[in-house]
Amino acid sequence: MDDDTQQQLKSLAIALERSPRRAIFDDGDWAFDIPAMPGVYALWDFDGNMVYVGETSSLNHRMRDLGRSINHTCRRKLAARHKVVDATEERISAVMSEHYVLSFLPVALGRTELEEYLSLKHKRTLVNSPSKRLLKSNTYLWVERV
Repeated sequence: MDDDTQQQLKSLAIALERSPRRAIFDDGDWAFDIPAMPGVYALWDFDGNMVYVGETSSLNHRMRDLGRSINHTCRRKLAARHKVVDATEERISAVMSEHYVLSFLPVALGRTELEEYLSLKHKRTLVNSPSKRLLKSNTYLWVERV
């Protein structure tokens, strides 16, 4: 990966990390103003650690998926982390709302690369692990892990 591409990814990562964080599941309209644009989103704990990163072709539609355990692995993993195993969707949403906030960044091109970069950079704190293919790749050897 050339230096220009690395700098672009670092700049996008900084933009996501600095983007406003918002409450999730605090009411039925919590995601009404999230655009239906391609992008990258992250969940953060209240200590500032990224706990999940994902990319999507529609941020708004993906937020609806975030509210359903059948559609989102992150939700199931975070529920298990808080020992909320056989709870209702409402209880899982409440636990997530108590412990995590969301940030997102519209990204038209390069969202997969940004997600890969962030999944390696924040590997230590994420519930979603980088793929085995990504871990074996030489593409991101330059990434500093936090």
